[in-house]
Amino acid sequence: MKGREKYKGALFDMDNTLYNFVDAKIAACNSVVELIGCGDGMELLRYFLQKGNGYENHNNIRDYMQDQEVWDEELYRQACTSYEDVKLNSIRLYPGVEETLEKLRDSGMKMAVVTDAESSQAEKRLNKTKISRHFECVITPDISGNRKPNPESFLMALEKLKIQTKEAFVIGDSLKRDVEPCNNLGITTIFAKYGDWTGTPFPSIKPDYIVGNFSEILSIIGHHSDQR
Repeated sequence: MKGREKYKGALFDMDNTLYNFVDAKIAACNSVVELIGCGDGMELLRYFLQKGNGYENHNNIRDYMQDQEVWDEELYRQACTSYEDVKLNSIRLYPGVEETLEKLRDSGMKMAVVTDAESSQAEKRLNKTKISRHFECVITPDISGNRKPNPESFLMALEKLKIQTKEAFVIGDSLKRDVEPCNNLGITTIFAKYGDWTGTPFPSIKPDYIVGNFSEILSIIGHHSDQR
């Protein structure tokens, strides 16, 4: 493991790291197919996962309705509203997140969110989960101009926190988008395996730590403290 001084800052991915976002999207997709009266929620979810419209774009709902041959402009608007409302209301923090963030903040840790969600979406989700107060900044693609795995968002977060790469750790559920770029930057990486719902293997990407729940972060920090 990397030898370093005491951590001064922490970078957090948001979706599927701080809360279960996949289940929220599934619930939202289920609400849409119920409203339009046909189809399958998991089938609609696959439209959001395909490259093209994007992971958050309502055009996925449009395309799905057209493919199901139930296109109607007013029904589409209702479906988009239902999708957003159910998605937001279905978000639940993972166990231990609130308590762990409190302890980190009380210890003086500087914290930031680095996410591929747009600013408007990130603000809604962090407010819904009532954890926005813990973070000094939230870096999104519309702020940094880049999406992960481009390292720019992580570097911008470090700059705003006024800390160096060797003084920080990052936790995220994606080996490719969170762990690999931060490995290359020299940031300690923690893989949130509990949030990796795809399970796609990347044998060449080695995180410094793997955790099965969010609160294990505290033991990792303690582990480093013991070895200084």
